[in-house]
Amino acid sequence: MADVGGDDDSGEIFLGGGPMLEGVDYEGPWLEARAAATELNAILAGLGLTGDDLIKAQAGWSDDGRGVVFLKGTPSGARRLRVILDRMAGQGEAGGGPTERAGG
Repeated sequence: MADVGGDDDSGEIFLGGGPMLEGVDYEGPWLEARAAATELNAILAGLGLTGDDLIKAQAGWSDDGRGVVFLKGTPSGARRLRVILDRMAGQGEAGGGPTERAGG
């Protein structure tokens, strides 16, 4: 398994989660979470959630060994992601969604 670490400025997804219990397989579920995080990071970057608006998915695990994906980011990135998701949720509604721009 990869080293347990904190934030990784290299762009690599780190292995992280809670305490590891003996006899629980963390590696397989973490690898699945890592693949999902990698896919999500490509989408987040494509939405412009980088730099000051950074949102990044990172793989981890739960206490019982399930893989989990954490989203971490700047407050600006979280606000921008909220606007993007709010617009997407409102696309099918009459009258549309919010009028706020995704970039502002």
